[in-house]
Amino acid sequence: MYSKLIGASSPGFFVILVDQSGSMDEHYGESNKADFAALAVNRTIYEIVASCRKGEKISDRCHITVIGYGEKTELIVGGRASQIEKPPHGTCPVRKKVSDGAGGLVDINWDLGIWVQPKAGNGTPMQDAFNLAADLVVAWTTENPDNFPPIVFNISDGAPNEAGATRAAATRLAGLGTTDGRVLIYNCHIGTGTPEIKLPASAAALPDENARLLFDMSSVIPAELLPIAQNAGLTPQAGSRGLIINASPEALTKLLVFGSGSIKA
Repeated sequence: MYSKLIGASSPGFFVILVDQSGSMDEHYGESNKADFAALAVNRTIYEIVASCRKGEKISDRCHITVIGYGEKTELIVGGRASQIEKPPHGTCPVRKKVSDGAGGLVDINWDLGIWVQPKAGNGTPMQDAFNLAADLVVAWTTENPDNFPPIVFNISDGAPNEAGATRAAATRLAGLGTTDGRVLIYNCHIGTGTPEIKLPASAAALPDENARLLFDMSSVIPAELLPIAQNAGLTPQAGSRGLIINASPEALTKLLVFGSGSIKA
């Protein structure tokens, strides 16, 4: 299980759900939650597309979808790597650390593509995002029944409008999959609370009901993927779930790197 190589002949499917509710306008890191979530998602899309590049050509190793939920639930990005290669909103300058060739890191200027723009307004219809993701996963797995199973990220800063309906939608999504395994759902709660809790194996230390809901909706990280989580700078253990509570910007980035690092070929 969870051993199928992701490549042009057996593409993977990455779905990113992004909370765009009003509270995403709150301060976070060096800007606000909406800005940072969009930046993290754009970097992830860039890295996934880059991993599909062969010289000047893009090999369609992945399908990538981004769903935003707030004022409305909508498909923001959707398609094969080659179809979304060109960012629809241009680029923005950012700083990036790269190897200096001598074991250290240096900062360079980098023009990052903008596929997702920051947005914050209204409530948190998380159940609608999970249901839309499930519909898309059903269609994709019907066409790709033997591929590595889809990976779904959910980035949110708060409680869903309807906890029961959200749990039901997540349960439906988690029950889908391929012959290589069930869908993997990784949740990242971004906030300024303490403590930061990364990849818990138990809900005992979680601070509240909303955190426990996210725990219940998060997949246990398969043993086959634990080394990838370790390489991404996380510290998983047997039974760890793909969940971070009160995530710092660094932890959110690591979770996204881990999930997209499941590309093997």
